[in-house]
Amino acid sequence: MKSLNKLFSVLLFSISLLFTLNFSSSAQELIKVGTFVPEKSVGVSRVIQPWMNAVSGDVGGEVKLQGFWGGTLGKSPFKQFELTQNGVIDVSWVLPGYTAGQFPEMGLFELPFLFRTAEEASVVGWKLHEQGLLTGFDGVHVIGFFAAEPNAIFMRSKIDSLEDLKSMKIRSAGGIHASWLKSLGAAPQTLSSTEMNEALNRGTIDGVIQGWTGMRTFKTMPLVNQAYSVPTGTIPFLLLMNEKKWNGLSKKTQNSIMMHGGLNMAKTGGAAYTELGKKIRSDVKSEGRIEMVTPNSAKINEYANAAQFVHDDWIKNTPNGQAVYDAALKILRGLR
Repeated sequence: MKSLNKLFSVLLFSISLLFTLNFSSSAQELIKVGTFVPEKSVGVSRVIQPWMNAVSGDVGGEVKLQGFWGGTLGKSPFKQFELTQNGVIDVSWVLPGYTAGQFPEMGLFELPFLFRTAEEASVVGWKLHEQGLLTGFDGVHVIGFFAAEPNAIFMRSKIDSLEDLKSMKIRSAGGIHASWLKSLGAAPQTLSSTEMNEALNRGTIDGVIQGWTGMRTFKTMPLVNQAYSVPTGTIPFLLLMNEKKWNGLSKKTQNSIMMHGGLNMAKTGGAAYTELGKKIRSDVKSEGRIEMVTPNSAKINEYANAAQFVHDDWIKNTPNGQAVYDAALKILRGLR
C-alpha cells in the first residue's frame, strides 16, 4: 500500500511539473515581427534580427519574437504602417516615403547635401523623435529609427558635373529630389524600382538617384556605367510596434526592447548600412567597369549652396519645419 501511495505521489508530481512547464510555455507572449523585404536584406539581417536576438536573450521567458519575412503578413510596402496600426503585424519595418502624408517631417532626410553618412542621419532621426519633433505615430510605439547611406547619382552615360544633367531624364526618389533636379535643368521621372530597371534597360532614362545598397538589392548596378557620388539625401526607416501590443507588455520587456532599440539601434543600424555601402563600393572599384566620380569638397559645397532653396522650400511647406530643421542642424554640429 505504501509503495502504491509513493508511486501515486511520484505520478502526481510528474503531472504537476508537466502542467507547470506547459503553462509557462503557453504564457510566453508572441510578438510577430514582419517585413516586406526578404530575410537576407541588410535591414533584417544586420539590424532587426540582432535586435530580436538581444531582446530574446534578456526576456526570452516572457516573450517569443518570431520573424515573418518577405511580406508573409502583408506584401505591400505601402501598407506596412496600416497593418501595424491594425495589429496584423506586431512590429514592422516601415519606410516613411511609402506612407504619403503620414510623416511630414521625414522629408528632412531627402534634402540633398544635408547628411554625409548613414550614422549621422540615423542618430539625428532618433534624437528628433526623442525631442517630440517627429509626428504621425498614431496607434504605434516607435522602437527605432535608422537610415541608409546617402544616395548617389548612377548614370548610363557619363557626366563631368551636375550641369551635364541638363535635359537628361533622371529617376527621382520623391518630390524633393524632383524639385532639385528641375533646378539643374533635368527632367525628373517618378518610377518604382522595377520600372527603374526596365527604363534603364530600354534607355528611356539616363540615370537614377539611388543608394549603393539599393543598387545592389534591386540588381541595378549592371545597367549603369558611372556613379557620381554627391550626397543627395538618404532613406529613413522606422521600426514600429502596435501600441496596444506595447501597452500589454511588462516593464521588463519594454525596457529591454528600448535598450536594444532607440539610440543603440540608430548607431548600429547606421553603421551597418555604412559598412555594407563601403563593401559595395570596394567591389565596384575592383570590378573596374563602372567609373566612380567623387567631386572635391569645394565643388560639393558649391552644389550644396545652390541647392539651399530646396531646404528653404521644405521648411516653408512643412508644419514646424523650421524647428525641425534647426534642431537637426544643432544635432549635426554636435556629431561633427
